[in-house]
Formats: sequence, C-alpha cells, structure tokens
Amino acid sequence: MDWMYLLYFLLGLLVFFGAISFGKGIWNEEYTSLKQTKSLLGITAFGIALHHLAEKTCAPWNPKIYIVHGLDPFVSVGYLFVGVFLFCSGLGLYKSQKNKPDYLKGFLRRRILPVVIAFYLSEFLYTAVRLAMGEKMNLVTVLWYLSGLHMANTYSWYVIVIPFFYLAFWAAFRFCRREGAALFLVFLFTIGYTALCACIDRQNDWWIRGEWWYNSIILFPMGMIFAKHELKITQIAKKIYWLLLPLSLAMVFLLSQQSDWLIDHRWGYYGEYVGSLKILHRLLSAGSQWLVCLAYTSSCFLLMMKIRFGNRILSWLGTVTLDFYLIHGLFVELFGYNFLDLAKSIGYNFLGISGSLFYIKNAALYTAVVLACSVPGTLLFGLIRKKITGLIQKEKPERAETPSRPKTLQARVQERRERAEAYGKSHLQRILMPAIILLVFLGLYFFLDSSNGNKNIRIMNRLKFQAPAAFTLEHGDSYNAIWKCTETDKKAGYMILDTEIPDGNARSQDTLERILSECDWLTGRELYVNPQGIRMVRGFVDYSGQPERRYYIESPNGIMVLCMKEDERYYDTGDCEEAMFQMADSIRPAD
Repeated sequence: MDWMYLLYFLLGLLVFFGAISFGKGIWNEEYTSLKQTKSLLGITAFGIALHHLAEKTCAPWNPKIYIVHGLDPFVSVGYLFVGVFLFCSGLGLYKSQKNKPDYLKGFLRRRILPVVIAFYLSEFLYTAVRLAMGEKMNLVTVLWYLSGLHMANTYSWYVIVIPFFYLAFWAAFRFCRREGAALFLVFLFTIGYTALCACIDRQNDWWIRGEWWYNSIILFPMGMIFAKHELKITQIAKKIYWLLLPLSLAMVFLLSQQSDWLIDHRWGYYGEYVGSLKILHRLLSAGSQWLVCLAYTSSCFLLMMKIRFGNRILSWLGTVTLDFYLIHGLFVELFGYNFLDLAKSIGYNFLGISGSLFYIKNAALYTAVVLACSVPGTLLFGLIRKKITGLIQKEKPERAETPSRPKTLQARVQERRERAEAYGKSHLQRILMPAIILLVFLGLYFFLDSSNGNKNIRIMNRLKFQAPAAFTLEHGDSYNAIWKCTETDKKAGYMILDTEIPDGNARSQDTLERILSECDWLTGRELYVNPQGIRMVRGFVDYSGQPERRYYIESPNGIMVLCMKEDERYYDTGDCEEAMFQMADSIRPAD
C-alpha cells in the first residue's frame, strides 16, 4: 500500500472537516473576516510545509539516490502559498488601519518587533543546532549567523522581508494625508524592491538569495487594494460568480503552465544573458508568476464565498503561523537528507551518508514525523518568543512618563504642519516633495474612490438599501454598514444596518412572526410592508433610558436589523423617525 494516498486523504479531511457550504443565493458574508482568513492561513501553512518537504524528497535538483516521489505536486507551488500570506497581510493591515482608531500608534512595537524577535530567536536556535550537528564555525561565522545577515535558518526569508513591508505600510499611511497616495507608495515600494532583487544574482551568503524572495511579493499591495474596493468587488463577484470561479481555477492551471514554459524556454531567472537584459528577463519572469499568484489567491477567496472553512486545528494553526513557519524547517532538515547542506562542509562522519540526524526515506513517514514534531516545536518556540517579546515591550510604558502627544485630530494635524515647516528647507525635503507629487500624478488611478457612484446605496442579503440624502456612509463591508447624518439642519443618530442580529434577544428568532409573538421586550412592535413588498417588524428597545428604533427586515438570506438610537439629549426623534422610515421604504429586491 502506498501510504501517501492515506496522507493526502488525511490532509483533505483536515482542510474540509467542519467546513460549511452555502446553497443557491446564499453567501459566506464573512469570507474576508479575521476568523476566515486565519483558517485560510492555517491551510496555507500546511501547504508551505508540504512544499519544503517536497523540495527535500522529490525536487529534480536533488541527487537521484535521494529522490522519493509522492509530494511532487508541491515542488513548484510554494510561491502561491506565500502569495496568500502576503495578500492576507495587506488585507488585514488595511482593514485594521481603516477600522481601528489610532491603529498606527505603537504599530512598530506591536507588529514589527514580534516578527524581528522571532527571526533572531530562530537564528540563535538554528546556529546552536548547526553547531550541535558538527558544522565547523569560527567566531566570525557565529557572529554573522547571529546577526541574521548570513541566514542560519534558510527558511526564514519571508520573516526578513515582511517587516520592511510593514514599515513601508506604516510610513505611507502615517505621513500621507490621502489614502490613495499611501496605497500608491506601498505599491511603488513593492516595485522598487522587486527591481532591486532582480539585480542580484543567486547566492548563498546574504539576503535575497533567489527569485522566491520576490516572485509573489506583489500580493501584499494587492491585498490592500482589494480591501479598499472589497464591497464593489464582492458585489460584482456575486453577480457572475459561476463564471468567475471556473475561470479563475482554469487560469491558475493555464497561467502556471504558460509561466513555467516562458521561464524555462524564453526568459528565466538565471540564463546566460547579461546586463540590463538579464534584469528584464527576471522582471518578466516574476511578472508571469505574479499573474499565477493573483489567479490562485482569487480562487481561494472565491471558494470561501461559498464555503466557510474552519475547525480547531486550522484555527490554531492560523494563529501560530509565524512560529510554525520558522520552526518546521528544522525538522524538515533533521529528518531529510543533508541537513542544511552540512554534509558538504564536514563530510559524512557520524551523520551517516545522508548528512542528517536521522534520515527517513519513506515520504509518507517523513511527512508525518515532520508535521508531528512541528506541533510541540511550534508551541515551545511560541512560548519563548512571547516571553521575550513581553519582557521587551513592558519597558516602553514604564519609560513613557512624559506627556504623550495630543490625541485630538486637530492637534495631530497642527503638529504635522509645524514639523513640515521646520524641515521644509532641507535638501531632502526639496528632493522628496517634487518626487512625491510626480508619483501621485502617475498613480492617479489609486486616488479614485472605490464608490464613485452613490455611496448611500448598499446591496446586502440580496436587498438594495438607499439611505436618505442627509446621510453619508461612515463604514461598510460585506456584513454591515453605518451611516452618519451630516446635514446641519437634521439631528438624527447613526443608522446601522447589520446582516446579523447584534444582540442575543432576537438572535434565535428566524421569522418575523416569531419576533412579533415572542419578543415582548420590543415595545410598540408591528408588522410593516413597504411599497416594494418587503416585510419587516418595527418597534423600540430601551437601553437604560436610551431608546433605539429597530426594523427587523425579512431577506432571502435571513433576518436583518436596521437600527438607530434616539437619545433626546442629542437627537430629534422626529428626524430619526423620518430617516428610518425613508430607509425602510427604499428597500427593494436587488435581483
């Protein structure tokens, strides 16, 4: 029996166990939520581990004596999995910056410092294991490894690169007043990084060792751009979903085949061409693989629009991807042949002919052992990393006894203006400002608002809602929307539309009839049918003297809620009633 079949079955079971599929006309409205992307990252982390295992067992560059087939499909797809990681990173950063007040405050300490600590902890660990395995090092070699410039952990390139992109994100959104300009600068940074990488030949000493350092990097800004235009993209995708899904899956196959052929026969990363032609060929090769990454990532998210992935294992793995990413390679090397190319430098002596601690030739057993060892290794590594991070981060608040910068928006704008005037005469400023203006002009596309049409129109749960003209959209995603009254002669509260009932009182009520008969806490409740035939129950909820007007709306995908607080200290009840009534009467089928 070929045990690889059992392994593939178990991996498939792991991915789809606990998954929920949605029927016709029903969507996974949380397909870009943190919980869903964590599950996707859990799946992707397994994919990256299998890619590294495949490189160690059946990659064509291995000596024939050590090639064992079984994981062949994973040999050349590692960049696709990394692309998903990069896309989700960009997506998550943009959403957090958009929805969390003062998200950029303390960003370097919260987001970048833990990654840097994890990288150097892994470098110390891998250096120690290299020494234990017999690698000959002098003091200079040890210091190079501990500095991180020479990589003791050759699997850690992603952890080296991502802090620079986090830093680019922070700088762009910290110092650019316009969101479009910030997005364009992150995009430009990505292009510049790619161009730099293309100028460097493959080598085994320093950073940027090969094409895998940049052949999926474009997914980082693409994730941010998707997050900005998520609502519009989702609406379009729903309308032509059954065309997009098979098309995207077909494009993954066709583009990957075309990319492989072009890289092998036309362009390539490391041919005999020289000079600018060499750089051009590398950029073209990277561009062809970028397209494959985009198609693959699109397929993943399209699938998640109809399938809600998730189980305890994927959820856990999605939260420890950093630790798993850094630690699993150690076991890949310890049980594979030629531990980190160590046999080449010290001979075979006590390590045996394979040059590893314990060489497992059977691919299925090798995979099972590596994954099994990676779980406790990840837990231990994560525990140590968190302890070190906590000790370092605790020092910050203790030293911050001096008054902090004013938190009001007006004070921050004034401080930024004063700082700009103070440095406006420097040579650096005189060089940067014209350059930024030019780049903003060239990137005009990114300044276009994702909702150039009527922002007050929303389509949710197959219903179309149009807020009154006095209201402006404050926040909107695939499952809720918030409008603010901006007309000075109106005194109405925030209007909130949610596809999920936000409190426990009516969460179990799946029909309007049950809400009418059982929700006695909803005072003045009555059934209302608007001119378009949309049924709803309206009434009031009282929260400690703060009444809230509610409409429970019947939609093809379940009960939705539209609500507005009517505290008389701040709002006019007449304006609130008028706004809610106009919104209720605007609801119509979206199909």
